[in-house]
Amino acid sequence: MIIDSHVHLSIYEKQAISLQDALDELLEEMRRNNVSYAIIIPDNIENDAKIADLDSAISLIKGKNNLFLLGSPQIIQRGSSEANRYKKLFIQGTIKGIKFFPGHDPYYPTDERCLSYFEMCQNLGIPVIFHTGENSNNPELSKYNDPKYIVEVAKKYPNLKVVITHYYWPRIEYCYEVTKNILNIYFELAGTADDEVLEKSGGIEKMREVLLKTVKDRPDQVIFGTDYPMCSIKKHIELVRSLNLSEDIKEKVFSGNAINLYKLSI
Repeated sequence: MIIDSHVHLSIYEKQAISLQDALDELLEEMRRNNVSYAIIIPDNIENDAKIADLDSAISLIKGKNNLFLLGSPQIIQRGSSEANRYKKLFIQGTIKGIKFFPGHDPYYPTDERCLSYFEMCQNLGIPVIFHTGENSNNPELSKYNDPKYIVEVAKKYPNLKVVITHYYWPRIEYCYEVTKNILNIYFELAGTADDEVLEKSGGIEKMREVLLKTVKDRPDQVIFGTDYPMCSIKKHIELVRSLNLSEDIKEKVFSGNAINLYKLSI
């Protein structure tokens, strides 16, 4: 079984003319690649007809039993004021985790406006996910999501499950080194098979090397994800299958670890 833990509903990269079309394309792409379930990540930009925010994503996936949802607080716009709303959404089962977008937005993971979310998530067992890595249009923004700051969060909240996505590309080796001893940090693979990411990060062999070290260190804490539609689901599946892993470990990466982390009832 394959669970894609990182997809968006967007018409930027596809020929879809509406978000409903984008959802239909996602479901078809899942079928083509034998992906059983997916976790939708709403964008941190609101009221954009080209990409689903939280409210539109909730409406779009209603009744779709093979789709789950994360939350995405608007830290710049509203600070910590929505923490209670996200708590209710989690308790209701509407969301399975909360993603933060440092580097898309100009704030650090350690920003005090995030702290009430971290405390709430630690208390309720909700994973938090951090966007990391280069912004192709403005590489300087990656200073906001340097994993050294995520390590600070993980140390301050030792019972909080902290997920790094995109592996802070192109500095993937650095990401591994700075986080390898922090036991409550998880890794999600979205973007790691993308052509631009691979080219700037040292090539596919370097990516395989770093991912293998990570899986060896923490076989229960590496999560499959793709960043569809920006990135290819097929290429990410092929990357994981190309790693020298036992079938049991591949099963954990493709689905088992996500089921445990996000407490999915499937």
